[in-house]
Amino acid sequence: MLSFFPTLYPDELLYSTLARYHIRSGNKNFKQTDLELFGYSSQQVCKVTLTNNLNYLVKNLPLRSQQTVDNLLQNHTLYPFYATFLIPQEAWLLKDSMSKKLSGSILEVAKVATGSSGESKKFLKFCPKCLEEDTQQYGEPYWHRTHQVPGILFCPIHGVVLCDSCVAVESKGIHYYAASLDNCLVITDVKSFTNQALKTLLTLTNDINLLIHSNFAFKGLVWLRTQYQRYLVNKGLLQIFPGGKFKFDEYAFSKLIFDFYGQESLEALNPKLTQHQGKYFSHCLLGCDLNPAIDRITHILMVKFLANSIEAFFQ
Repeated sequence: MLSFFPTLYPDELLYSTLARYHIRSGNKNFKQTDLELFGYSSQQVCKVTLTNNLNYLVKNLPLRSQQTVDNLLQNHTLYPFYATFLIPQEAWLLKDSMSKKLSGSILEVAKVATGSSGESKKFLKFCPKCLEEDTQQYGEPYWHRTHQVPGILFCPIHGVVLCDSCVAVESKGIHYYAASLDNCLVITDVKSFTNQALKTLLTLTNDINLLIHSNFAFKGLVWLRTQYQRYLVNKGLLQIFPGGKFKFDEYAFSKLIFDFYGQESLEALNPKLTQHQGKYFSHCLLGCDLNPAIDRITHILMVKFLANSIEAFFQ
């Protein structure tokens, strides 16, 4: 049993708390910290945002700890984001996989579309203003969970562009690096956006937060494709004929969705979205149930475009 464990800060990524534990423990290497926290040394590629074996960690916390696995999952990991677009059974499997010692790939369980729109962030993100305010209020900065969510390019609190730190998100090697002024270097040439792109990306941030904190029961990718077809038919972009044949006006669809979001916003999220006249969008629209991985950001973009409301689409 651990003799101490840091108190989690508001919206703190669990990895951040583990890294602060590593510093306070005085351990000489990360493997020793891994053994103390989880009972074994994990080689999970995405353990920074989808930490597993949480049952062991919670049972190993100091006696007076009120911490629960469910609280860690829901409020301090990216589980709520990756649970979106999973049917209840799949979401339960992801939660169960993060609770236990996992030998397989957590990315496969989460159906992560590696390399798609924001799905694979290379480095932990930080907000310069949060960094300063957290240091003043808590005496140290920390990694915010919200800043690591794919598709979120701006701090929801301060509305400023998030910066890359020096800490890799996906790594086969074990590491616990707490946020610091050394690995959170504020650069002066931060990418700037037009007012329209800024408004669009901030709205997307709110949509993602809404989806993460909602209780929509996803009905499956086949249902999603059917919903897409219904909206496309209503917009005059899709004609369905007997025998399963259909005619999709890909050019008109691409023009409309590009006008809706703007080229600048789409390129900032994922350059693939603006290539080949929107074919990436079309593939997700008409073949989403054929792909074993889920590009959640692209689906959120399409849902908002087609229904103009996340809530209206899923309800």
